[in-house]
Amino acid sequence: MDKAKAQPYMGAREAAYLVLWQIDQEAAYANLALQKFLREHRLTPADARLATEIVYGASRMRAALDHLLSRLLTRPLDQLMREALIILRLSLYQLHYLDKAEPYAVVDEAVKLAKRFANPALAALVNGVLRNYLRRDKHSLLPGKAELPRYLSVTQSYPLWLVKWLLKHYTPQQAEAFCAYGNARPGVFLRANTLKTGRDQLREAIGARGGAVEIAGLAPETLRLDRGADLLQGPLFREGLFTVQGAASQLAAHALNPRTGSRVIDLCAAPGGKTTHLAALMENRGDVRAFDLHAHKLPLIMDNCRRLGIDIVQAAAADGEALPGDCRGWADYLLLDAPCSGLGVLNVRPDSRWHKRAEDIPLLADASLKLLEAASGYVRPGGYLCYSTCTITEEENGGNLRRFLAGHPEYSPAPLTGLAPLLQRPEDREAALGGQIQLLPFDQGMEGFYLALLRRAEA
Repeated sequence: MDKAKAQPYMGAREAAYLVLWQIDQEAAYANLALQKFLREHRLTPADARLATEIVYGASRMRAALDHLLSRLLTRPLDQLMREALIILRLSLYQLHYLDKAEPYAVVDEAVKLAKRFANPALAALVNGVLRNYLRRDKHSLLPGKAELPRYLSVTQSYPLWLVKWLLKHYTPQQAEAFCAYGNARPGVFLRANTLKTGRDQLREAIGARGGAVEIAGLAPETLRLDRGADLLQGPLFREGLFTVQGAASQLAAHALNPRTGSRVIDLCAAPGGKTTHLAALMENRGDVRAFDLHAHKLPLIMDNCRRLGIDIVQAAAADGEALPGDCRGWADYLLLDAPCSGLGVLNVRPDSRWHKRAEDIPLLADASLKLLEAASGYVRPGGYLCYSTCTITEEENGGNLRRFLAGHPEYSPAPLTGLAPLLQRPEDREAALGGQIQLLPFDQGMEGFYLALLRRAEA
């Protein structure tokens, strides 16, 4: 049943329910389902903000919410109607995590949702469970730290396998900090388009329009927007003065550091953030060929180029393992931002942690290695290849680099001279000059990211 079409829109909480229903029952991705709903329904700005907070929060904190419910219900969760479970999750999220939520307004709206989408009996159950929660000491409902994996899995709301993996590879403090970063709201990172403006000038222009923005990250173009999301569709955006791009992602172009007038290939390029950054560093002079497996994503690349005033990019759909024949030995520089487990960017997609499995990691590492091996053939002798991922696993990062180098003696690590000066800590600069660096959320306060630079020997 299409819940969104079956019922007229009421308010923020009903909007959140309808989106969460799609996520739960139709395996929709939270960000895509929410964006589509907000495009198709008229919500006030306040309702849109609240619906967004509830959808993302209830998706992100699902394990914690289900644990709370298991302590409040007399029946197993899998015996509860999905309508009631979704309503209870979104309502408990507000009561447990949102300080400004009015408890009895939350309960009243939950009862109305239950009557509208379920039945009066379930409305009574929802009312009883939520009022029971309000009478309880919420801290007594959560597990203690004695069993650390379960504690982090529940309180930070992560799959147990991932928590155990973190505790195996990092200290308990680092594992907890990693989880906390994934649950944080870091704001929106912007990249100043240096073809049209500078970071300081952009900061002043955004501030003059009421946006709360600050210098952030390590790249010299990075700003963080804390308030003023309407600016993302305003004249500064339309005029191409900035684009939205993660703080760590902005380091990839600096890691490759292409010269003006050079020939560059960007693999897995959509939606074009790194492509356009490379072109900007080249001062819009040279030749950039952007490839992506999915043809429907190519307009995103070219739309970004047009908006930012870039005309040296050609975009085409192609499998990175089989680019057109004229690409062999063509590139002075190549950027491969490889498909990966994405464990470094769990804060960006709130429900993505529930789609990850431990057994996927070696499979993804093998797939990325094949792509890296294919990419190596597109670089000319003496050229450079940057391998990057947005994850933190050794298999996909340093492990893949070692496997590649063992089979490709024509390549060797190259110092990340474009990146090293941007790094703040001596040990990070030393690692970068050695040819690779792993960025970790609990160290650098940005997405988890891996960057390695390789140089192909002269013929």
